Amino acid sequence: MKIVIAGAGKIGMAIARQMCLEGHDVTVIDQRQDRLELAVSSLDVIGCCGNCSALETLTEAEAGTADVFIASTGFDEANLLACRLSKKLGADHTISILRNPEYMENLELLKEAMDLTFSLHPDYVMAEEISRVLQFPAATRVESFPDCEQEIVTFRIEEGSKLTGIPLRHLSGRLGQKVLVCSVERDGQYRIPDGDYVLNTGDLISITGTSAALRRFFISAGAYKKPVRNVILLGGSRAAVHLTNLLESTGVDVTIIEKDPKRCNYLAERLKYADIHCADGADTGVLQANGISRADGFVTLTGFDEYNIILAMYASKMGVGKVISKVNNQKFMDMLEDVFPDTALSPQALVAERIAGYARALCHTSERSTIEALYYLGDPHITATEFVVGEQAAGAGKKLLHLPLRKGVLIAAVTRKGRSFPPDGQTELMPGDRVIVVTAEHTLLDLDDILVPENRRVARL
Repeated sequence: MKIVIAGAGKIGMAIARQMCLEGHDVTVIDQRQDRLELAVSSLDVIGCCGNCSALETLTEAEAGTADVFIASTGFDEANLLACRLSKKLGADHTISILRNPEYMENLELLKEAMDLTFSLHPDYVMAEEISRVLQFPAATRVESFPDCEQEIVTFRIEEGSKLTGIPLRHLSGRLGQKVLVCSVERDGQYRIPDGDYVLNTGDLISITGTSAALRRFFISAGAYKKPVRNVILLGGSRAAVHLTNLLESTGVDVTIIEKDPKRCNYLAERLKYADIHCADGADTGVLQANGISRADGFVTLTGFDEYNIILAMYASKMGVGKVISKVNNQKFMDMLEDVFPDTALSPQALVAERIAGYARALCHTSERSTIEALYYLGDPHITATEFVVGEQAAGAGKKLLHLPLRKGVLIAAVTRKGRSFPPDGQTELMPGDRVIVVTAEHTLLDLDDILVPENRRVARL
């Protein structure tokens, strides 16, 4: 697909990098020549220097022929105008990055007025991801799908775990919980396991189920960590405000440490129940006074990566149950992958992945089914794809037991009339069902591709 990205800042570069990795034709617009030179020299992109809100620049960048136009500059109004003009020029889909919370409060009206496909607020995306991870303290990653109760939780099997040595076909019987293991990473190799696969210490596994089923699974497996009931946030950023609202809605007590007095006053006005402490979080005395040794969770959200990482490591040493650090620099993320004991999240990477997932879905539509979302499970070769079953889908009306599924394909969840459940051999796929398929194949253009090719015509009969 042709992707045009306005803005070559941190978010724009993260999006461009992801889109290039996935084989799209990418054009980047920016007013700063130095940013464009960096983008062109480090990525396989075309550069266009100019104001993205100007028709002349958009025309030069051929924004009107874009399958997806993405506005990611640091100015919301410029992003909205660029999207509106690109749509008028003929762009198929427009996506705007927004940072002003007031715009997000009237998002549906704004989308209609500006003809946006959708928009993303990096701080909101970050806060929502942190909130999901805090729900499962044992997890390193949590994926959720639109309009689906099922979640995919990734965690590592620790020494002495009850899961060690269990063949997957006996997992539900041993633990009494119906969840599905979607993928396993062992020694750097990812795979979709079959029922004979035996779990081992150190395996990084992804499992799917409802939130309630997953919690019961962690308890039964002995991998359950106590629920997060009190969290300390270091830094009173916009992400901290949104995260506080999310956490408080689930009964979590929040303490925010922020050293800027003006920002503290703002936080006190916006947040009714959070404890706001105006102090330097790098002071161990301040952290002790705010109960770091008793905290269930600790999240570093300042604008300085080194500060976030060091204080996250200190919180881990103090025994905090779940520690999450915001890291902007992708080079730091790469270095931390194997040495950082806690969860590091990049808002730029999260936004880029969200947009890339949407682009993947656009690439694969048919009359038989439509892709709603597509995610990677730790490795580009392992994907979780959400389909809507079409009237003409080969498997519609057939029990899974009778469908000739390709090797390396797992139907992880089905959502029907708002209710999600893990399927079994007796489950019939019905038109309108939302189905999550995990596969090691790249070529799922539609739902029919889960079937052995020579049997697709037979399955329709």
